[in-house]
Amino acid sequence: MLTKRHFQQALDSQSTCNLSGIVNSLNETMTHIWEEARANGHGTEWVNKHPICRLYAEQISFLAGSDTDSYMKASNDIEEIMTQWRD
Repeated sequence: MLTKRHFQQALDSQSTCNLSGIVNSLNETMTHIWEEARANGHGTEWVNKHPICRLYAEQISFLAGSDTDSYMKASNDIEEIMTQWRD
């Protein structure tokens, strides 16, 4: 289950610059969020909108420099790479 530490880590993530550290921390925390969701009859929407998830998502987006233009560029870049991929 979630502990005070998980909530504090989400708050602390807002001042970090290490994307891989944030993702690893979120990954570990997601296990606990899902445990709580299942124990209380909540589903995916509840998990996706959990305050911890939202804080991590905001910082990941910030560090990745996300906005509409950067999203479209990344999506287009990946589509281009995929057309050149050989299985």
